[in-house]
Amino acid sequence: MPADPLRLAALASVAIEAIPPDSPTWLRDMEKVIARAHTAAWLAGTAERLGVKLDSALLSQARLSRAERAEIRGIVEKQFDYLRGFDRAEMSEAAIAARMQLYAGAAKQTFLETRWGDWEIPPHLMPGNQQCMTQCYCRGHVRDNGDGTGLWVREMGGRENHCAACPPLAGDHPVKRRRAA
Repeated sequence: MPADPLRLAALASVAIEAIPPDSPTWLRDMEKVIARAHTAAWLAGTAERLGVKLDSALLSQARLSRAERAEIRGIVEKQFDYLRGFDRAEMSEAAIAARMQLYAGAAKQTFLETRWGDWEIPPHLMPGNQQCMTQCYCRGHVRDNGDGTGLWVREMGGRENHCAACPPLAGDHPVKRRRAA
């Protein structure tokens, strides 16, 4: 069963909602949720890319290679850099809560980039790299031609408000499979 990046983000969102913005352990608690969310998204994206079940003995956090751990650590550290620049001093509680939720949405992008990591998808076509960022509800998948080429099919949902950058990106875009290193 394919993983749902929106569900992954929703689970992170629930965990973030449980963190009081005025908690003395706020930063540490946010870092834990961010690390768990991106690790889960990376594992789910990898499982789907490899065609294995997420609970497969072949794929677990304990069995990750050094390179895989470094990849996840790089993703998480990038989010930590944003988090450390999060100055709550002049913000209302509602603004703090809304900003905290952006970190949950970022897990969607980790999933998508990991899931489709075998393909050379231009960054500007990947959902979440537009002005809507973590609030992007566009979807994408590759229609594989079987010869190392395919089409990146970017789809927009019909019920959400889209940023101005997303509608022109909807449709089919030629892509190539990455060469094995």
